[in-house]
Amino acid sequence: MLVCRWYLAGLTVCMMLLALVFTGSPAGASRIATKVMVRAVSKDAKVIGSKVGGARITIREVATGTVLAEGVTEGGTGSTERIMVRPRERGAEVFDDPDAAGFLATLLLEKPTVVEVTAVGPLGAPLSTQRSSKTLLLVPGQHVLGEGIILEIHGFTVELLMPPAEARLGAGQTLEVRAAVTMT
Repeated sequence: MLVCRWYLAGLTVCMMLLALVFTGSPAGASRIATKVMVRAVSKDAKVIGSKVGGARITIREVATGTVLAEGVTEGGTGSTERIMVRPRERGAEVFDDPDAAGFLATLLLEKPTVVEVTAVGPLGAPLSTQRSSKTLLLVPGQHVLGEGIILEIHGFTVELLMPPAEARLGAGQTLEVRAAVTMT
């Protein structure tokens, strides 16, 4: 019984030390501002920017379901040269560009926290909206900036140009269809 108590006491001390290492402060002492950049990008294409309505970003704590931050990406589609032309090298920054849309959240974290980050977009094309998510561990004070968290959204945006919605056809009539199709 004595060995079991010492083991539990040692385990408690280890957990407190781990909390101190990860948070920089004793467990529960304070909340530390942690900046997180999130970008939504189209599959094998550019950043989903303001022109198509951006993407709604939600950062939720997995353990409790609490929403830690929510907002919409704002900005442009990023550098065409870096994203679409240059071959990509491992570890190279592709989306960290002053023009690239993103959502910057500042979270107040007390301890290492597992979060789910979700993007829904493009918001300007409701019929083409897709959802993407990623689960990861955030450590207080360890900012995720630069490229940020990249969420890839698959699909195309299809805008019907012709015929108008009110057009009526009779049996046997031909119909001309025109649409604008872009990568999401």
